[in-house]
Amino acid sequence: MNADQFFEKYSIEEISKRTKISPISLRFIKNKEYEKIPRVKFMGFINIIQREFNIDLSDLIEEYNTATNSIPQKEETSKTKPVKKEKNNLIFILSTILLLITGIIIYTYSSGNKKNETTEETPLEITQLETNQTKENTVTENKNEITPTNNQNEITQNIKKESENELLTEEVAKPQIQKNQKKVIIPQNVTIIPNEKVWFKAVNLDTNKSFEYLTSNPKILPGSNYFIKLGHGNVTIEYGNKIIEPKTKKIVRILLKNGEYKYVNKGFRP
Repeated sequence: MNADQFFEKYSIEEISKRTKISPISLRFIKNKEYEKIPRVKFMGFINIIQREFNIDLSDLIEEYNTATNSIPQKEETSKTKPVKKEKNNLIFILSTILLLITGIIIYTYSSGNKKNETTEETPLEITQLETNQTKENTVTENKNEITPTNNQNEITQNIKKESENELLTEEVAKPQIQKNQKKVIIPQNVTIIPNEKVWFKAVNLDTNKSFEYLTSNPKILPGSNYFIKLGHGNVTIEYGNKIIEPKTKKIVRILLKNGEYKYVNKGFRP
């Protein structure tokens, strides 16, 4: 099922009821008025529709990209690099340990041979010396076999501690990186969609210009920072990726600034 078949099968009201997307935005998508929808909002709406109706609208995304000359961003998956670095470090450390162990064994073996060559004794004492030397050699060989293993155990323990510390630092650093990667999306306009006829006054906080309407039709206000006063709250306000629905018959005052919004009291002045 492509996008055209989808919009023929389901009405705007049914899609809006299931996805909570405003009818005006759905009409922009259906009528292919892509220049009226920012990319972030468009992609968010398409993802919601695909998930809710279990359909594939990739053809609509490609059509949007060609119409708006947008290039989809490719996600970089370079999570394996730290693992490769850690493996290379471990291989390097283990190779150095093996070199140290072989060096110690060669040194002790050569030193024992030099002692045998320098000892010159009479033929009567050769047998006694040979027996003594064999005993000494066995003792030194046992010592040499013990010392490398002790050193090896100490080094491996240090390696384990270092690797555990690195893992802990990485786990502590991950939340900080994720916090730094979060960006505030500042919308380019504000859309007010009355559910019934409403009076409202909007003050642009950047230019100090005010707009006043009595209407039942949707209104799009250019800019991102506004103070809006409404005669009642039976309206829907689209502000970036936020949907604001006061749902009250009383007067509503809303401050929209830097991608965030909040309700304000009667005495507030922008």
